[in-house]
Amino acid sequence: MPFVRKYKDMNTNLEALYKDITKELQNEKELNIGKELKGEINGVPFMSATAYRSSIPKLVTGTLREVTVTITGTSNDYLIEMHTGEWFSNLAMPYFGASILVGPLAGLAAAGTTGLMAAQYGRKLKNTIKDLVKKHSKADYSDEKVETLI
Repeated sequence: MPFVRKYKDMNTNLEALYKDITKELQNEKELNIGKELKGEINGVPFMSATAYRSSIPKLVTGTLREVTVTITGTSNDYLIEMHTGEWFSNLAMPYFGASILVGPLAGLAAAGTTGLMAAQYGRKLKNTIKDLVKKHSKADYSDEKVETLI
């Protein structure tokens, strides 16, 4: 599930924001940061972290597989992109992949279990990122300064 939000005129400390976002990813016991990238593309700085699920989950459609958060831009004009990947998200029917792999009864049982679900984790992380942007910005957070693109 992609999420892209643009921030303008916030005067945000992007390094501190990035460190706190990666710390938040590391605090999730089922995630391990596997890849971090920092650099420039066409003169625009970016920082990106990808966290992968540390354990093999129950084969349930919708459980979190990985999370990528990227910050691109400067302190007064930047984007934050977040993507959450989920197991079997490319299948047409929910829980179909689980039933193929572990049998129909196990697939039905798995459909009712709870776990680290991609959509639920994505909503939680969006709210956390919003709080972290407020924490690391010198300007007040307002609707005029924030644009949600996806």
